[in-house]
Amino acid sequence: MSRLGLAVIVFAAIAYGQYLLALIVFGVAAITDALDGYFARLLNQTSALGRQLDPLIDKVFVSGAFIYLLNVPETGLAPWMVTTIVVRELLIQGLRSLMEGQGVAFGAKTAGKLKTVTQCLAIVGILLCLWLQPPQAWRLARDVLTWAAVLLTIYSGLGYVWVALPRLRTLKG
Repeated sequence: MSRLGLAVIVFAAIAYGQYLLALIVFGVAAITDALDGYFARLLNQTSALGRQLDPLIDKVFVSGAFIYLLNVPETGLAPWMVTTIVVRELLIQGLRSLMEGQGVAFGAKTAGKLKTVTQCLAIVGILLCLWLQPPQAWRLARDVLTWAAVLLTIYSGLGYVWVALPRLRTLKG
């Protein structure tokens, strides 16, 4: 839940052009998210609530960062990229809520985790470029990360839908 507070700080920092602050807070939030997931699995502390709440907060945090960054020039983002990310996140969270509500575990898959890591790396790359105004090679790396994040977003979203479709047919309405 602390990441929601950190998200507000990141969004405000982006809105006010404080890219170093946004980068630091985003990095702290991403690291705490990874540690939280790691220790939850290590200590076998996973739950239906955790499978719902953790990805929901991740989606708010990552989608919000992309939305705020879209308004900033020189990010390499296009509206369709951010829309693709947000729509996928909403669709999969809706599927997860429906499935979990019916008692079917619908936790994160490897492609979904890789997508989240790549999205976070893309946001870090964008914030670094905004803060440092680096040479073109860095911007190219930022753009490669952004495109990889969008492609993995689509790929993992299709994977979740593919897994959910047969189960959705058997759920009681």
